[in-house]
Amino acid sequence: MIHTRKPTHPYLSKSLYIKGLQCHKALWLYKNSPELKSKHSAAQLAAFDNGTHVGIVAQGLFPGGIEVPYGGLTHTEQLARTQELIAYGTKTIYEATFSFDNVLVKVDILHRGETGWEIYEVKSSTECKDVYLHDIAVQLYVVTGSGLPITRACLIHINTHYVRHGDIEVEKLYSILDMTEKVLVREADVPVQLMVMRKALGQDMPDIESGPHCEKPYACDFKGHCWSHIRVDAGDD
Repeated sequence: MIHTRKPTHPYLSKSLYIKGLQCHKALWLYKNSPELKSKHSAAQLAAFDNGTHVGIVAQGLFPGGIEVPYGGLTHTEQLARTQELIAYGTKTIYEATFSFDNVLVKVDILHRGETGWEIYEVKSSTECKDVYLHDIAVQLYVVTGSGLPITRACLIHINTHYVRHGDIEVEKLYSILDMTEKVLVREADVPVQLMVMRKALGQDMPDIESGPHCEKPYACDFKGHCWSHIRVDAGDD
């Protein structure tokens, strides 16, 4: 049973922030005992691949952009490359990378519109979920905190009314929702949430019971560990 923390630096990423909102214990385990993570199922891996594919196709909504690759570059190099592209006057950047308050985020699509810079988060879902707003909120917090003003914060998701005939029509496949006002409300809470998460990381493992939060909004990577003491007997009434 893991109870005592290991020395840890309170660095967070966008995904870790979302994990922390769902469960402080999951965040603590990820930072201190990542070896306890369950292996991803074939279905989960397929979902990850699908999400990546959806994100790449969505780049067609803003063609001609330049990507800041994750593979082959350190975080420092990704940050530097992003700033170079902005300084060069690049209008659209895919996977733009920013860091502020020791939080690292990669923006699916950063686009300079008529009124200024805009961020777009791409999801393979067919609807807007509340967790997506928190996802965009932490991006907005980090990007603006790093010195780049943002005029719009949007969500891109699959349009359920689209029927494909022949080649994919990217502009019809996706729906773009301007979520700026709703995201701003959640952005105001980001520094408070970060403080609470970091406090939890600086202590022993949180004592949090297993429950519905282990599955929502996402299936927890540590469910196998946290639920290992629960035995289900098929013959019980």
